[in-house]
Amino acid sequence: MGLSVRQVIFDSGERYLLLVDGGGMPLYFPALYVTVVVRGGSKAVNTIRNALGAIKALYDWQDDCKVDIESSFACGDLLEAHQIHALRDFMQCSLEHNAPTEKKVVSITARKSKPRTISTRVHYARLTVVADYLGFLAAQLQQGSEETKRRIQSMVSTIRACRPRISNRSQKDRDEIHLDVELLDRLDEVLKPGGKGSPVKNYGTQVRNALMIAILRVTGIRRGELLNLKVEDIDFSANTLSVVRRPDTKGDLRTSQPVAKTRQRTIPINPLLAERIHDYVLKCRSSVPGVKRHGYLFVTHKAGPSCGRPLSIAGFAKFMREIKSIGPEFNSVHAHALRHAWNYMFSKKQDENGVTPEREQQVRSYLMGWLPTSGTASTYNKRHIKEEAAKAVLGLQDHYLKKGDKT
Repeated sequence: MGLSVRQVIFDSGERYLLLVDGGGMPLYFPALYVTVVVRGGSKAVNTIRNALGAIKALYDWQDDCKVDIESSFACGDLLEAHQIHALRDFMQCSLEHNAPTEKKVVSITARKSKPRTISTRVHYARLTVVADYLGFLAAQLQQGSEETKRRIQSMVSTIRACRPRISNRSQKDRDEIHLDVELLDRLDEVLKPGGKGSPVKNYGTQVRNALMIAILRVTGIRRGELLNLKVEDIDFSANTLSVVRRPDTKGDLRTSQPVAKTRQRTIPINPLLAERIHDYVLKCRSSVPGVKRHGYLFVTHKAGPSCGRPLSIAGFAKFMREIKSIGPEFNSVHAHALRHAWNYMFSKKQDENGVTPEREQQVRSYLMGWLPTSGTASTYNKRHIKEEAAKAVLGLQDHYLKKGDKT
């Protein structure tokens, strides 16, 4: 069918996504489902994107198996057990596995390569969306008798039962690949404006890149929050930085709008950092054409159609790739790793100051934009907790072994 997920911007500024065919025509029932169920549930754009990705995989399976789900449902039929099992297996494959490829002559003894598979968590999420969507679709196409509702619910339950089990026991902790202070210091040195090691040549871009890393490193804000910053969010007299929620901003021309996922908050910043931001705004940003059309802090400096526009998520990703190109030691550097690094240093500083765990969680939750009762702090504090646990167990072992030596 040549389906693809297309993002559009409404006149109101709202970002929206649709599943379209090869001619650009939206598919009716996926659009209805997204509008009524996903968007109606006040879900974020990324949630809609993931839902449509799962539905696209469902229609890819339909083409692969030569079935017509909508016609079958309209005739009163539902998916049978063997079809559900085939759907489960198909949903484990990467969407790239069925992309058209150039035919080549191969030896008859050559092994058939297996399609790429996705992670257990993505597989689970896909089947969850597919089960919900098929239940919605069947309800739209079949009469709502009690027996029909029972059959639809049975099909949905069977699909849900096919989801893989998710276990955290064997998964590698994200904190095991962490950013040390020494590594970040070396990165600051490489990115220093005017230095020979910078991966970009434009001086304004160098200043911008170094400043973005500095803000991420010392505030722990997310990538979307960084790209959503406006000049007005910096109070240069009070030395504060405000994280403001601006979903579906009409004046933001970026198709994939960076947004603040967490709560609004005001973060104190060091006067030296405030001065660096001030210098960037006056000496670098102000000379870029087109920046007066918006107030976003970080802009594209490179000449071209996007010059002066707010830095996009794709533009930031390009910057991250440039960091990795400097050397293999920087392969682990990305925005979220900097957030973990901030939380690790925050934990150590709180320990040094003798802050109670309860108070530490309250302060951390505010600075990160979380609800105090969310429990998210433990995810970002795991590396520090491991180190404290190691100190505790080694202390017990040391006490035991010394006691044994005396006897």
